[in-house]
Amino acid sequence: MGLMVIDPGFWTTVQDTGRVGYREWGVPAGGAFDRSAADLANALVGNGSECAVLELTLRGGIFEALGSVGIALAGAPIEASVVPTDGSSRRVRMPSSCSLHAGERLVLGRTLDGARTYLAVRGGFQTPLRLGSRSSEQPLRRGDFLHTSAAILPTRHPSEPTWSDPAAQPFRIIEGPQDGAMIALDFWTQGRFRVGSRSNRMGLRLEGPSLEFMSQPDRLSSPVAPGAIQVAGGQLIILGVACGTMGGYPHVAHVISADLDRVGQLSPGDQIQFRPVALDSARKLDVAARLAHRALLVRVASLARDV
Repeated sequence: MGLMVIDPGFWTTVQDTGRVGYREWGVPAGGAFDRSAADLANALVGNGSECAVLELTLRGGIFEALGSVGIALAGAPIEASVVPTDGSSRRVRMPSSCSLHAGERLVLGRTLDGARTYLAVRGGFQTPLRLGSRSSEQPLRRGDFLHTSAAILPTRHPSEPTWSDPAAQPFRIIEGPQDGAMIALDFWTQGRFRVGSRSNRMGLRLEGPSLEFMSQPDRLSSPVAPGAIQVAGGQLIILGVACGTMGGYPHVAHVISADLDRVGQLSPGDQIQFRPVALDSARKLDVAARLAHRALLVRVASLARDV
């Protein structure tokens, strides 16, 4: 029982909540770049947030069901349809859950907005566990087989909007531990930055106003985490969920936790801005975002209680 990969898409990986507790050994946590969207996809099929999903980047691919599989899509809006064996086609609304029957194909095109869509299956994808996680930076290949549990789900979707343009609002930041105080406020408030083409799960390279720092040969590497904003070659890099655990570039700012999921939905070419906030405000915003997300998951989970 499971899904056969007919077309793996542009960059499709298995992700979950990541590897927690191994950073001291130099192991990145990884996991879904937009964890709120991955949680929503899981909730739509009645899963817990720990279940593994597929993270589909920019283009989805084609997956054939070998048996009945309950699925859900959430995150970046994407062209999606189910093609039965008779060659007809039915569109899949997002976000929603539905069922694939033996021989049917889920056909996913390009994202219409944002960068990452999440595909969940009832029971989660049963790929190997490594250090307590199924997350992988290795993309799927044509012919891969993904084991799933058998399930038939009715079509369900949240009654409230769950998607917004990730670049519509400025990304809120706090001052970084290194050299952040040396940067003029108007660099952040007036600067406009473009997401570069060399961006991935490790980090997003930005193109925009330049920052010049005197080279310090004796600068020590220091711990970094997703959301850290570093300066390399005068340009900014926002570290992603697959970033290393240590970094040697100046760490000048940090995207607040409440905005990290939006970072994961940025695509090359997106134009973004920043807005500095106080640390106390960042903490309050994080709590508010977590409470709102938890409330949404409770409402969505109620749709799947009879699954």
